[in-house]
Amino acid sequence: MKKLTLNLDAAVVIFLLFLTAFGLNLYQYSKYQELTDENYRLQLQGLEDRMNLDSMRFALERLNKRLEIQGANTEPEAR
Repeated sequence: MKKLTLNLDAAVVIFLLFLTAFGLNLYQYSKYQELTDENYRLQLQGLEDRMNLDSMRFALERLNKRLEIQGANTEPEAR
């Protein structure tokens, strides 16, 4: 039966590889969280912008109708 021997150098290299992989995973997760938060904020901002544009469009339409009505009332009568 063969014995499994692990050199100290190999153990240190394996440990360093594990720490490096773990650190990179934490870094990727933090970037993922930042992008997720930014995406959520941008979606809310887009929704708010769309609502503001719709509100402005309806206000302009209402004002245009009011101007048309006033223009029709103030036109001189044709004789």
